[in-house]
Amino acid sequence: MPPTFRGAMSRPKFSSFVFWCAGLFLLSSSTAFAVDFSTHGYYRTRVVGLEDMDLQTPNSAIANPNDLAGFVTYNQMRLRLEPTLKLNDHLSIQAQFDILDNVLYGTENTKELNVLSPLVGTLTMPAGAGSFWMTGAEAGDQKSINIRRVWADILTPIGKFRLGRQPSHWGLGIFQNDGRDRQADFGDTVDRILYLLQYDINNIGAFTAGLAWDIPYQEQGDERIGYGDSVQRAAVPGASRNLQQYSLILMLDRPEFTVGMFSGLRRRNGSDGAVTMQVGDALCNPADPTSANCNVWAGIDGDTLLYFMDLYLRYQYENYKFQLEGIYIGGKVSTGLAVDAIPFRGLGAADPANPCGTGGIICLPPEQPIQVLMAAFEAEGSYKWGGEWKFQAGYAEGDGDPLSGKITQLGFRPDYQIALLMFDRPMGTSPSYYGEPAYAPGTTAQLGGGQWITGNFVNNALFLTAGYKHKFDFGGSSAACDWVKVGGKVITAWAPKKNVNIDFSQVVGTPNLPTISETADSFFSRWYGVEFDVVAEAKFFDYLYTAFEAGVLFPGREYNVEVGVIDPGALIEPIPYDRASIGWGGRLTASIEF
Repeated sequence: MPPTFRGAMSRPKFSSFVFWCAGLFLLSSSTAFAVDFSTHGYYRTRVVGLEDMDLQTPNSAIANPNDLAGFVTYNQMRLRLEPTLKLNDHLSIQAQFDILDNVLYGTENTKELNVLSPLVGTLTMPAGAGSFWMTGAEAGDQKSINIRRVWADILTPIGKFRLGRQPSHWGLGIFQNDGRDRQADFGDTVDRILYLLQYDINNIGAFTAGLAWDIPYQEQGDERIGYGDSVQRAAVPGASRNLQQYSLILMLDRPEFTVGMFSGLRRRNGSDGAVTMQVGDALCNPADPTSANCNVWAGIDGDTLLYFMDLYLRYQYENYKFQLEGIYIGGKVSTGLAVDAIPFRGLGAADPANPCGTGGIICLPPEQPIQVLMAAFEAEGSYKWGGEWKFQAGYAEGDGDPLSGKITQLGFRPDYQIALLMFDRPMGTSPSYYGEPAYAPGTTAQLGGGQWITGNFVNNALFLTAGYKHKFDFGGSSAACDWVKVGGKVITAWAPKKNVNIDFSQVVGTPNLPTISETADSFFSRWYGVEFDVVAEAKFFDYLYTAFEAGVLFPGREYNVEVGVIDPGALIEPIPYDRASIGWGGRLTASIEF
C-alpha cells in the first residue's frame, strides 16, 4: 500500500517549460488524436448474519432491560465502476460511480397486485407474495446511483496536478482512507487541488513533495443565479461556512523503506455566537416532535483553527514488511453542537434568548481545544510454501468526559478494519435509565441511555490482533480455481478511558442531577474481550472472488452494564448490573472484479 495519495505518478523529465508549452499548443491544434477509454471495478453481493451485537439478552429479572437487538440478517449489493479517459500521456480524467451502493435486497418500491371487487372496492395484496415486479427509485434517490468522485490528472514537466473530487489516502489509512479495499464500504473523498513534484536523488531515493488545497465544505454561491444561503440566512449560517484546509506532503521512498509526512492546517471563520441547529428541551415530548419545545435553536458558532501531523514509516526486508503510522491533531475547533435535553423531572422549557444552559439543553463551547493522538503498527510476512501471517496493534485515544471542554477522541477511519465484528459493527449497550419525564409528570419513561458502546471505527481502544492464512495455489492445475486461502485471527482490546462517565449537573449547569459512571476504574478491568475470526477465500475464473467469514466475540467487563449512580434528587430508577453475552456473526461475499 503506497504511503501517499493513491494513484501512480510518473516522474517527469525537467525540460524547458517554454518548449513544453509550445508542444502543448501544437497538440491542441491537431484535428485528430487518439483517446483511450477503460474501466475497472467490481460487482459485489453479500449475505450478512449477526447475532446479539448489543451483547445483551432479555432478562426477566431486570425491570428495565438493556436488550436492543437479536438476530439480524440482510443481503446487499454494489456495482462500482471506475472509468478512465486518457487523452494523451499528459491528460486524463477519472471517475468513480457506485450503482445500488450497498442497497439492501428488497428495499425498493414494489408493484403489487390489485384486485377489483364490486362488493368492497379495490383490494391491494400485501407486498411480498402479491408483488409482481420491483421498480428502482430515480437516479440518485436512496443512493441507487452514487456519483462519488470525478477528477483530472495533468502531468507537466514541473510536476503533477490533480484537480476535482478525488479519493484521499495516506499510510495505513487510519486518518485518510480511500476505501478501495475489497471489503471497504465508505472511503474518504475530498474536493482538492493537489500538486505533486517527484525527483530522483542519486543513491538516496525518490523524493516527493506536494501541496494540497481542500475545500471540505463551503457556503458559497454564483452571482449569476444568486448567492445561495449566505444572504438569506446570515443570522443562522451553515456550520460548515468557509471551511478550508491546506496540507504539505513530504516523502522519501526507496524499495526497502519509506518515510513520509502529511501535515496541514484547517481553518474556518465562523459567525461567532450565532446559533447553528435545532434541538429539544426538557419539555419536548417525543410523541409531538413538531412542537416548539422540540425545535429550539441552539448551538454556538465559532472559529476553527486546527493543525495535524501524520507520520508514516515502512520497512521491507525480503518477504517481511513493517509499517507504522502516527497522528497528532491539535488546535481549536468549533462544532456548533447542541444536544437534546435529558428530560429529568424539574427541568422546564428553554429560554429562546439563551437556550444553552436552560431547559436542560447541552451546548458544547463555541471554540473547543482538541488534542488527539492515534497510532497503528502492522507487521506481516509471507513464505513460498503458502503461509501468510499478520500482526496489528494500535491506539486510539478516548474521552472519559465526552461533553467536556476538550475533545480528545476522533477514531480511525471506518475502512481501517481490524476484525469482522469488533470496531467494525456497532456493539454493546450503554445503561438505560428510566424515571419520571418532565414532559409527562406521573409517568415513567426511558430518559436516556440504551446506545451502542462502540461504533464501526476504532475509538477509545488499545488493540492487538494476530492472524494467519495458508494459501493453496491451483493456478497451474485447475482452470476454474486460481487459489484458496484459509485462516483465522484473534483480536483483543482495552479501553484507555471510560465509555460511560457523565456528570449531568456539570454539563447542564443545574444542581442535583445524576452522575453515571463505570465502576471499572483500572485499565485492565476495562477489557473489551476477545474475538476469534475464521475466513475461507478463493479466486475463480481469474475474476470471481468469494469469501466466507465468521466471528465470535466473548465480551469482557467493558461491555457489561455495570455503573455507579449518584442521584441526589432521586430522578432515575436504579440501574442493575447486567452482564454482556456472547455475540457472533458471519458474512458471505461474492465479487466479480474487472
